[in-house]
Amino acid sequence: MFETYGGQYLSLHVRVSNVAALALYKDTLGFKVVGTEDKYYADGENAYSMHMDLNYLREEALDEDSDEEDSAGKDEGDGVGSAGKAGEGDAEAKKEKKRKVRVGRQLGVGALVERNESSAK
Repeated sequence: MFETYGGQYLSLHVRVSNVAALALYKDTLGFKVVGTEDKYYADGENAYSMHMDLNYLREEALDEDSDEEDSAGKDEGDGVGSAGKAGEGDAEAKKEKKRKVRVGRQLGVGALVERNESSAK
């Protein structure tokens, strides 16, 4: 949610009687109970209002960005394979073009679905 939508927090409601869901959200995922909603469900059962702050992800992303800027252009070690042989491979590395590709949700569903146009007549 943070990476895709820039969300600052997540919130949800869980039935007071749903012990398994409460354990998952509280103990495993780190949500905190912030209140109780009386008669939240149609059958009259109360719900816990739960919240998880995502600002720590923003701080981590900023730290990663500054770390990448600090290490930009630094050699991380000796060359391997043909690149390790007396400068061979340097020319090849310069010739190789790199391009960014988008993956996942940024593409949208239409771009992820394989189409069989041969059967459409």
